[in-house]
Amino acid sequence: MKSQYHADMTRAALRDHFSPDALEEIIAANVAQDAPQNQLGSKAHFHFDNNKIAAALAYVEDLHAQIVELAAAGGHGSQQRAVLGRLCHAVQDFYAHSNYVDLWLAGQGHPVPPADAIDALIPELLSHPDLRTGTYVILRDIVYSVPIIGALWRRIYLPSGSHEAMNLDSPDRGWKFAYAMAAARQRTQHEYQGAVQALQKAGGESALREFRGIA
Repeated sequence: MKSQYHADMTRAALRDHFSPDALEEIIAANVAQDAPQNQLGSKAHFHFDNNKIAAALAYVEDLHAQIVELAAAGGHGSQQRAVLGRLCHAVQDFYAHSNYVDLWLAGQGHPVPPADAIDALIPELLSHPDLRTGTYVILRDIVYSVPIIGALWRRIYLPSGSHEAMNLDSPDRGWKFAYAMAAARQRTQHEYQGAVQALQKAGGESALREFRGIA
């Protein structure tokens, strides 16, 4: 998902829970996850790419554990928020880089429900045998972003399971983008609530205030 949409949905999902400065720290870490060094094949799970779903889920759980560990050490609110930003980026990309939206829509009647009606956490879909994410290969996919040449390359060669064919990263990908955004925002709120529960258990309200950047 393009950076501006990561920022927009993170702000919409979390602005009521963090101080303004703390929220900007989360957004900065989220957006930084798209830095070139984080696009390498070995880091595909950062974005739920290349069907690395199990590895990406393990990564998300590890980030949750890091938030709690930092809380236990105390005085690491900024680091906790940076971890949350990376965590949110990953789960937001899941809905933009997978066929979850397609699987959900396939189970709906007509007319198609509005985007806000999507349920981002249906267990049967999250473990569906046909669930998959697009494959991102730098030397192939970077060409798609080159003006003029990219459009020509797309006409000549566009594998159905590629990131370019599957992604819902921006509005120009069509009407399903709104569903990916709604699902990603819902998942962001879900992951935040999971972090809150863990922090309250580990350190109580003081740990939660530090996490939120609230004195």
